[in-house]
Amino acid sequence: MSTDDNQAEPVHVSTEEEAAEQPEQTRAERNKKSDTSGMHNSIERLRSEFDKLLGVAVEQGERALDRLGLFGNEAVWMPRVDLIELEEQVQVRFDLPGVTAEEINITLAGNMLTVTGSRSTGTTTTTGQTVRMSERPSGQFRRSVPMPVAVDPDKVTASVQNGILSVVLEKSAMEKPRKIPINSAAGAGFSS
Repeated sequence: MSTDDNQAEPVHVSTEEEAAEQPEQTRAERNKKSDTSGMHNSIERLRSEFDKLLGVAVEQGERALDRLGLFGNEAVWMPRVDLIELEEQVQVRFDLPGVTAEEINITLAGNMLTVTGSRSTGTTTTTGQTVRMSERPSGQFRRSVPMPVAVDPDKVTASVQNGILSVVLEKSAMEKPRKIPINSAAGAGFSS
């Protein structure tokens, strides 16, 4: 999109004398052109907002789709996550209190790390009991996190301890910084 597309067309302000000299049909044509220009600007604004929305969806993954109500009808909760990039690896930590390793599924597809599973709160009622408050999420959970860099799918480890799932992903060899040695030869130089 060029910068010219975002700028409104210049508006000509006519004097009373010019308006009296112009026939009625010309004024109507000018008004129609002005209406079309306004509609064009509105469409461009709408397109720009939609592009921004898609950008957010790509950056935030499923969380953005869920907030927009586009994720689906199933009752799914999303665990909180921390993503830390180090020099040679990426560490991702998910808050999953009360969930065992057997209840968690982890997949890495391309650049997207996805954790799914289920958790029951352990809150069960029997006859005569009434649950007055239940704030702990339960049932199916799902969280997809885009990796900030390319990772090696063969070098991924995961562990659960104290309700925190830790996933460590080694960066791809292309992403890891490497030191490049400098050869020094006495008297050697570049020839012209």
